Amino acid sequence: MEKDRIQSLDLVKIVAMLMVLMLHVNVFKDWSRTGSTGAYYALAGIAIPLFFMTSGYLMANKAADWKYVARKIWGILRFTLIISLVVYGLSYLIHGSARFPFPQCLIQRDGLAVFWYFGAMIMVYASLPVLQRIINNQRYFVCALVCLVIFGQVMFTINHWGFEGRHPWPTFRLHYWYMYFLLGAYIRRNPVCISKIRLWWTVPAAFLYGLFYNIGIVTTGIEHYFGSLPCIAYAFITFGALVRLPVRDSKLVDRLSSTFLPVYAFHWMFLQEFFHHNPFFTINHNLPVVPATALDYVITTAVMLVFGLVVMRIPFAGRIFRI
Repeated sequence: MEKDRIQSLDLVKIVAMLMVLMLHVNVFKDWSRTGSTGAYYALAGIAIPLFFMTSGYLMANKAADWKYVARKIWGILRFTLIISLVVYGLSYLIHGSARFPFPQCLIQRDGLAVFWYFGAMIMVYASLPVLQRIINNQRYFVCALVCLVIFGQVMFTINHWGFEGRHPWPTFRLHYWYMYFLLGAYIRRNPVCISKIRLWWTVPAAFLYGLFYNIGIVTTGIEHYFGSLPCIAYAFITFGALVRLPVRDSKLVDRLSSTFLPVYAFHWMFLQEFFHHNPFFTINHNLPVVPATALDYVITTAVMLVFGLVVMRIPFAGRIFRI
């Protein structure tokens, strides 16, 4: 365990990873994203904001020159290329044919569409020297964050007419990613802003956000709510509550955190290949929709966590699953 590692941030990543699984189980079930199943969807709707806030929190006090930026971008490209080769090989063995997903996966194309997140992180890292100049000037920092929040409200409003639904590449929605990155950095630089937050606050925050989402102001996916004030508030409260937890030297958190990259890298393929083709994952279709979703989520999470833990015990896996 790294001595300078902030384990409460690892906990944030674990929660965000579990939320990603919940989102994508809902997507693969192809059920309505409103009403009862919409509650699951909304509950997990801040997964990506939490990831970017974690990155901003980590980078707020770290000096980053262009050499550091190049190393991080190379790490992302190396990782996504290796996983693309593995997924391509497995898909070829299973189906007899496959399309090589790299580099188009970085803009949400082909079989590794979830890798758009890494494409967005490349864009954020490429902007890091500029972002850090903004962070280091409190006046510019607050001004930039406020402007991005206001712009987020504008984007959320025009999404009522399906604007982002017609422009589906999330990699380039940098206004959201910069906003949440800077919000995480702001929390790191100004910890007093979360000093009163308690963990139980996340419950009413999630409930209110679920109600807001189910009103259906914007009828497209949860990602089109990222700019809304309820989403920002829910992400802020959840991140603040988790990062304040006194987590120290927890082997459980350390091990689960190590599974983040293998789980994120392969969960989409797992859902694609097994969710509709393995009878074990379709038995619960006769159940009511809410418990069926919960059961599918529990099964998927258990399988992927075990998979991640096993993978990370393979020699040299730590070098591969590292950015």
